[in-house]
Amino acid sequence: MEKFANKRPTDNWKQTRRVVLQRDGFQCVSCSTKVTSIEADIHHLLPRSMGGSDEPSNLVTLCDGCHAAHHPNLAGGLARRVIERWAMRLARWLDKEARDLETTMNFGPILRLFGASYFRDGQLPIVLAALTGKSILVVSPTGSGKSLCFQLPAMLRKGMTIVVSPLKTLMADQVSGLLRKKIPATFVNSGLSHDEKEIRYSMIEEHAVKFLYLAPERFFVRRQEERAALTQSKPEYMVVDEAHCVDQWGRDFRPEYGRLREVRQSLGSPPILAFTATAGLAMQKRILASSGIEGATVFVRGVDRPNIALIRWRCAASSRHLEIATLLRMPFIAGRKAMIFVPTARIGQELQSNLRNSGLEVPFYHSKLGTEWERQELLKRFQGESRPVVDHIICTNAFGMGLDVPDVRLVIHWQQPSSVEDYLQEFGRAGRDGRQAAAIIFTEGNRAGRDVGLLRFMAEKTSGTSELDEVTARSMLQQRYSQIEDLSVLLNAKGCLRTGLVEYFEGPKVPVRHGLGRMILNWVFSSDSKARRFRYCCDACARQGCQSKALSDHVMSLFTRF
Repeated sequence: MEKFANKRPTDNWKQTRRVVLQRDGFQCVSCSTKVTSIEADIHHLLPRSMGGSDEPSNLVTLCDGCHAAHHPNLAGGLARRVIERWAMRLARWLDKEARDLETTMNFGPILRLFGASYFRDGQLPIVLAALTGKSILVVSPTGSGKSLCFQLPAMLRKGMTIVVSPLKTLMADQVSGLLRKKIPATFVNSGLSHDEKEIRYSMIEEHAVKFLYLAPERFFVRRQEERAALTQSKPEYMVVDEAHCVDQWGRDFRPEYGRLREVRQSLGSPPILAFTATAGLAMQKRILASSGIEGATVFVRGVDRPNIALIRWRCAASSRHLEIATLLRMPFIAGRKAMIFVPTARIGQELQSNLRNSGLEVPFYHSKLGTEWERQELLKRFQGESRPVVDHIICTNAFGMGLDVPDVRLVIHWQQPSSVEDYLQEFGRAGRDGRQAAAIIFTEGNRAGRDVGLLRFMAEKTSGTSELDEVTARSMLQQRYSQIEDLSVLLNAKGCLRTGLVEYFEGPKVPVRHGLGRMILNWVFSSDSKARRFRYCCDACARQGCQSKALSDHVMSLFTRF
């Protein structure tokens, strides 16, 4: 004990732990089993709750079994931690991918920090890929746990992570969530004062921030000092949230999304972790190419939403407001959430007026609605966070990018959106609690009607007002024509709509075999709970033709059946 005579107790737990292990000769004082620094548990002789201190004199080394014996009420939790540690060690030994993980990494404690006991289905492979330094693109619906897939790897790495996010509201929401978990995070955007920005950049310089949320335009501001602060941050990861904006806006009215390759290089070329709720095979390739990560690993999950009934309904535009009014009056919709997507503000205002004449007061959300505060207040009312609560809402696609309201039972599309990606993201707002929901889209029954004509006109108008050169503008317009046509073909096909959607995003199924190490990690850390698959798939798969009776009768039977 002489070698410890001159050492004073320290508040540094790692140092204290090292002192105790050396003193006890790296063996359990109860059964004399040899232990490593990773396996050993340091036990308080007098518990903290009874006034015990963290001084080495109150601590002894125990193996997992003896530690559990001292804490019978905690035996289950302690046993699980033993299993977690051994699972990580075995995986590193057996699995080539897991071999690159640091020896101190353990998914159990970090999952519990985020309030989870297990990974959801499909999250573990994404986290492993990120931790091994790969750039990735994840296509997964909102509410499926995309945030954890980059927040968890970032917490296990030492440096800061920059998150590129398109909207101020998304930044504020995610930063608030991290701060509630006591995780240091912040954002910088145009809504902050000069002094507030300086404070936040000084925190970044002092390595006091784990997550920094920014819009892509922030990397190209005029202030040299601000650009220098970001360049010198050298983040561990560069996360691109809502990555479909790279494709949709990268050559349009937010061209900075098309310059993320340049941004990445200025930051020291960290791995890019890109996430989006929707991107078909063609869009996936464009996102990867634009970001400069053509060799990235792509993960597609959650395209098939088996609890959502997909219904295509042929209906003239003049009758659609009557069908919507009937649906909103149905008993199962009372007190439950419904969303009606419209293509333009004019159509939304007309629908709102027609519903009002029918005795239904439904608010309409669009990008030009009042002030930003008014738009946020309406969003909070729909989420149930502000009063009076709104259950039904008319909206354009400007509403709620990244919105996650679990109990939306009905999503209605006035007409087809401009792409399959938009359609999936919008009807995917339904049924996020796993319960039966319905997605209804009105169609004209052909691929050259007024609905498609309106979309093509809107695409031409956007292309004509952009500041792009003629060749680029023409290329962008042809791409949008192609996206409109892809969805039109899908909606007018006679086969299963669900099958067509899955193939559009995932391509042909390719069997994947995982190693034993991955299987062990999956067994210990994942909970593969599949969404309930209801008997009703889509209108093409329905046993009885839905066109033979009123839409309201059909939807009523759908919900009462399950």
